[in-house]
Formats: sequence, C-alpha cells, structure tokens
Amino acid sequence: MADQRSSQRVLVVDHEETIRYLLHDLLASEGCEVRVAASAGEALEFAGEQPPAVALLDIKLPGINGLELLERLKEKCPETEVVMMTSYASLEVAIEAIRHGAYDFLQKPFDDLETTWLSVRRALEKYNLAKEKRALQCEQERQNSQLSLAVSRLWSLIEAGRAIAEFSSLPKLLDHFIGVVADKLEVDRASLMLVDPSSQELHVASARGLDDIEDLTVIRVPLGSGIAGRVAATGESFVVRDIRSDLRLNEQCAKNDLSHSFISAPVVLSVPIASRTIVLGVINVTNRRSGAAFTEDDLAYLSGLAGQLAVAIERTRHFDELQSAYETLKATKEQLVFAERMRATGQMAAGLAHDFNNLLSVILARSEFVLRSLGSAEPDPEKLRADAEAIKRSCLHGAQMIRRIQDCTRIRRDVEETAVDLNAVVRNAVDMTGPKWKEEPEARGRRVEIVFELGEIPPVRGNAQELVQVIGNLIFNAIEAMPAGGTLRFQTVADGEQVRLEVSDTGVGMNEETRRRIFEPFFTTKTTGHGLGTSIIYGIVTRHGGDISVASQPNRGTTFRVLLPAMEQMSRTESHPVRRRERERMTPVRLLFAEDDDLVRDVFVEALRMNGHDVVAVRDGDHAARRIETDRFDLVVTDLSMPGLSGFELAGLVKQHQPDTSIILLSGWAVQQDEERVRQAGIDRVLAKPCLVEELLDAVHEIVRERSVEPALSQR
Repeated sequence: MADQRSSQRVLVVDHEETIRYLLHDLLASEGCEVRVAASAGEALEFAGEQPPAVALLDIKLPGINGLELLERLKEKCPETEVVMMTSYASLEVAIEAIRHGAYDFLQKPFDDLETTWLSVRRALEKYNLAKEKRALQCEQERQNSQLSLAVSRLWSLIEAGRAIAEFSSLPKLLDHFIGVVADKLEVDRASLMLVDPSSQELHVASARGLDDIEDLTVIRVPLGSGIAGRVAATGESFVVRDIRSDLRLNEQCAKNDLSHSFISAPVVLSVPIASRTIVLGVINVTNRRSGAAFTEDDLAYLSGLAGQLAVAIERTRHFDELQSAYETLKATKEQLVFAERMRATGQMAAGLAHDFNNLLSVILARSEFVLRSLGSAEPDPEKLRADAEAIKRSCLHGAQMIRRIQDCTRIRRDVEETAVDLNAVVRNAVDMTGPKWKEEPEARGRRVEIVFELGEIPPVRGNAQELVQVIGNLIFNAIEAMPAGGTLRFQTVADGEQVRLEVSDTGVGMNEETRRRIFEPFFTTKTTGHGLGTSIIYGIVTRHGGDISVASQPNRGTTFRVLLPAMEQMSRTESHPVRRRERERMTPVRLLFAEDDDLVRDVFVEALRMNGHDVVAVRDGDHAARRIETDRFDLVVTDLSMPGLSGFELAGLVKQHQPDTSIILLSGWAVQQDEERVRQAGIDRVLAKPCLVEELLDAVHEIVRERSVEPALSQR
C-alpha cells in the first residue's frame, strides 16, 4: 500500500506554516509525495507543473480565498480531489465548498490526525478509482474503436468480394478498390499499379491524391526498381515507419528512380497484388491523415484486400478474353451465315434469271410478230391481239419474278409478319429452285419428280420470304441426297392448332448420328459448305413459334417435318376494281408527271391524256420543282429515283407550296416498308414498277374521288 500511496501527489495550501509542516509530516509518513504552498498563486504554479491527486486548501488565504482557489484549481486540474480546511466552520461555507467541487471539509485545529489522514486517504482512493475508471473507459473506447475498425474492414473485404461480381469493367473495378483503400486506411495518397508483361514495367492504373502529377500514364517503374518495383519483383510487402531512419528507404531514394514520388510523409506501405503464380501489380499508400505509422493490422488488411483484388483482376481479364473471343466467334458466324444465305439466294436467283431470259425471248419474238403484221398489207387484228396479250402476260410474269428476287435478297423489306398461305409458299419455293431440281439433274441424264399433296390448311402467321428460304434449303438438301434422281414430295395438312409441312425425298438418307446432329451449327457431312443451312432453317422455324424434326434411315430417304402455329383467317378488305365507265365519267384533272425514263414517261403520259387528263411531263425533279413553284396541279405523279430532287424531296416541296395537291409515288425499289417516311412526305399512294396502265388510272380516280376536290383544270 505504501508503494501505491507514494505515487500519489498531495498539495497542501495554508497560510500558517505550522499547519503546512504538520500535514507534510503526516502525509509523507503515509507514503505520499507532498508539496506545500502558502498562497493561491504558489499553489496554482505547483499544480501547473504536476497536477496533484488531492489538494488540501485553507479557506482563508492571502489574496484570493480558498473557495476561489478551489474553482481555479478545478479548472486547471479537474481530476484533482479537494479537501477544504477552516478554523471558522459554518454550514453555509461547507455547502459552498461542496458546490464548487470539494470532496470533504476538515475543521482546524486537527484534534485527531488519524481522522485527517482518513479523509485524505478516502480522497486518494476516490481519485485512484476515478483514474482507473478513466483508464478502463479509454481502454474500452480503444477496444471498441479497434473492433469497429475490424468490423469495418471486414465489411470492406466482403464488399470487395461483391464488387468482383458487380464490375465487369477492369478500370471501374480498380477505381472502386483504390477508393476502399484510401477510405479504410485514412490516407490522402494511394496508387494501384499493374505489371505490363510485355515491358516488365509497372504503370499507374488507378490513384487517389496524385493530382500533382499531370499525366499518370507516363509513370513507368521497371520491375525491381524503387519501392513499388521491388515489391512487384519479390512479391514481398514493404513497410516504412520512418524515412529518416529506415536504411532500405535511403538506399532506394539514393537511386535515380521514381520511388520517392509516392513518399510524401514519414510513412509508406506497399503490398503486392499476387495470384497463385504471378504478381499482377502493387498497392502503394502514404500520407496517413493521422500521421501514425502503419501497423501489422494495416498490413494484414491491405494484403487481404490485395488478394481479393488479384482474384477480381484475373476474373475480369478472363471475362474480357471470353468477351473478345465471343465477339470474334459471333462475327465469324454472322459472316458464315450470310455466305450460306447468299449461296442459297444465288441458286434461287439463278433459276429466276433463267426464267426471266425465257420471258424476254417471248416478248422479243411477239414484238417482232406485231411489227411484221403491222407492216403487211392486211394486218390480222386477232393475231395482233393475241400477240399483245402474250406480251402483257410475259411482262406481268416478269414483274412477279422480279418481286421474288427482291424478296429473296431482302431488297424488299416491306413484308411484315402476316397471314401466310403455306401452300403458295411451297409452290413459290419450287418455282424459284427450278434449275436445282430440274435443269441440273436433267443435264446429267437424271430426273427429279415433284409431287404436291397440298391439303386445305389455314394460314400461318409469319414472314413468307423466310419460309420460302426454309423450303428452298430443304429442296437443295434433298436434291443433293438424290444423285441418281428420285421423287421429292411436299405434303401439307391441318394438324389441330398447327399446320404440318412434310418434305420427303427418296435419297440416300442418313445414319442416326447425322440425324441427331443435323441442326447443329457448323455440322456437315459435305466436302463443301459451312454446315449452317439446317441451322438457319431451325432458327427461322423456331422464331415462327414452330418446330422442325427429321426422320431418316440409310438408303430409305429422309422426311423433314415442319410444324407451324395456325392462325385464324385474317379479314381482308374486298377489292373493288374501278370500272372503266366510272373513270370515263370522272372530271379530268391537271397533273404533273415526273419521270427520267423517256419510254416509261411517254407511255403513262399518253395513257393519262387518252383519259382526258391535262398532263405536264418533266424529265427530272428539278424541272418538276420549277413547275410547282409557278403552276398549280391537282395531282403529282413522280418517280422515286431521278436526277436532281428525288421523289421524296419533290413530295416535300409540293406539300410546302400546294398542301392540297395529292401525290402518287412510282418506284422500282421497295419503299412501302418505310411507312413513316411515306406518311411524313404526304404521299397518298405508292405504286411498284412495273405498273399496269389500268393500276395508275385507277389510283388517280380513287384519289380524286376520296379528296372530292374541285379540279384545278376546271378553274383554268
């Protein structure tokens, strides 16, 4: 107990020297460290040098009294316990002393020194208890702070793990991690450097607090050079607590490198970002705001975070590699699919071109017949009519074939998913692939017989052009499977809420392995081709909500079965062809006709004038524009593609100068799909070339009838 008491300082303040010595001897004998003062000023000076545990103050002192000293002492040393002493005790004085923070009150003279010591001892015990309490509170706060820091860092490690899944972009991932480091370690400067395998150098990938460096991309640290380079080369962490005494740091800074760029405070910490096999980079931190050195806990935390980051970097890089490989594979597949489609398209178009040449031969021959007949003395009207009808039929057939080519090559994009007659699709596909199943086999002395068993079926919803492509590919496969010729059968039947199409051949068939893999992309048993034909077929059928399967045995042929969802018959607006006598009763209109092809322009202008219309013909869009600015028309008929203004541009000019004027657009291109552009241009009708004269006359009549506008011709 004496040792404990000897460490306790007691200050005695009394103007009576006898009392001071008496109390000094008493307290010193009990092991206390005692200082005595005769005045308040002297007492405050002693207290400023060494705060006492207990102070014994006389109430009556020279200068300021004991109560005032009590107040000042408590301001300077709030933990000091104070015992007041007086020869003139009163209840009021005692209460005032207690109110100012006094622990006890002693009456002088001291009749019983044991009682005096007892009061001082209790004050010391209270002081020690308060001191221990404060120490325990500080320790608890320290432990709470450490626990809070540990929990916070644990959560940051967990969040870092979550960030691995959240960020697929490496720069964003690194920026997130360096932000966590700067926040949790409370540093102003932090950098994350990655190893460049090609140059064996470190470069700054993300940083905080390096704003004084204008261009971080120019910083390059060779492996083994400087602090960061050494950590990356060895894979060992580097901790500096005092740059003035750490010889390792002095050795590094003595070299002419960039290591000092990351040291701007007497603390630095650098840890490697290492996978199981290689070091990916390093994390450098410095400028701790508290000025405290980094601890082993800091090193352990940052190392754990670096481990998480190594996993994240490798995962992200692996993801980038997979993404790049996927994009390359996707682009290659798209190119192969395009090539496969173009191959099939080319075969179909070849057949149409062959048929088109045949039609041109018919038109040319019939035209020669007409000219020869007209040159004779007595032309045969019936023969002329027959030749003219043959020419007309051939032209219409040729126009239909052109539309098929446009459908097949996707030039015509004006086709949406509608009710499709699957029987008509089958016949179109057979017609378009004629050279493949008819001419090529017959040129080799073989024959392929086409058999149709097309039943009464409801329409299916879909894209007719894509379904033609499906059947065309099936035809190509069947012909290749029948090198000696054979029979190709098409059967359609209604099957509940579906329509079933079966395409059967009498070819070589296929084994079970081939049948099972037939729809796999890039699988093929042929020496040429990409193995995408049946894969494309499968994709088209499934996009239509259908299903396709195949049944086959070696040397017993193959049957492809396609199931497509049936739909209710779409209501169709009944066509009301305009009778010629109705057109004849129509009031003629003033009409501007813009067409750059002389033959087309002359034919249609003549037909319109024969029906009584006042027609102004121009050869291009610029001439048409000048007439629009100076003259008024009821109707403008314009080609789409012309020198100068296009048909769309001319339509806009017409609506600007003559908003009530109607517009008919003629085009050999597919513009019907661009409904929004047609509507914005104010175009009333779009007629596809080649166009019958009757179709143009009917369109003019219908527009005039719908508008019910007084013709400009009648106002002239």
